[in-house]
Amino acid sequence: MLPCRNLKSSRFWLLGIIIAICLVSYFVYSQSLGKEQPRRSPGLEVAKQDLSIKITPNTDLVQKIIYLKCEDEEVFRTKPADNLVGLNQAQIQKIYSGWTIEKFDTVEVSMTLKVDSLCREHANNMFIGIKDGYVTIFYGKPGPKAIVKEQTKISVNRLMPQDLAELKRGLVVQSREELLRTLEGLQSR
Repeated sequence: MLPCRNLKSSRFWLLGIIIAICLVSYFVYSQSLGKEQPRRSPGLEVAKQDLSIKITPNTDLVQKIIYLKCEDEEVFRTKPADNLVGLNQAQIQKIYSGWTIEKFDTVEVSMTLKVDSLCREHANNMFIGIKDGYVTIFYGKPGPKAIVKEQTKISVNRLMPQDLAELKRGLVVQSREELLRTLEGLQSR
């Protein structure tokens, strides 16, 4: 009988030790969670909904515009206009109602606007080039960021060698009239 009693008491002690280790681990872990708060620099105030934080004359205003049709981005970094100084996040959000504010503190206000259009480079520039064996009109400037506007029915097989070489480089046109004249000239050859 004695060996059985020792076995039961040793199981009891082992279970007690496991419970004690678990309790100590839980206590140490819960205490360390309270100490792991991010440290902030003395002059830096970061807030999600803290309406007491206001824009100062030294705050950087960072505005990013994303053009959905060409996937280009423009970023502007300025100091705030006088009428924005002293405003909090809720007031700024009312003024910039379509914008998403990602960061708002006294050092920087960062916001993004998504626009369903082309950027200025693509909207204001056009050229004639080649795509899939046909004369094609592109938005933008010749290069990898060009966007197809329209593919014509003019096959490159019908082009003269000097026209073909020029279109391979990309022929920039300054107006719709110049575009139409050039396309007409290419069709007649």
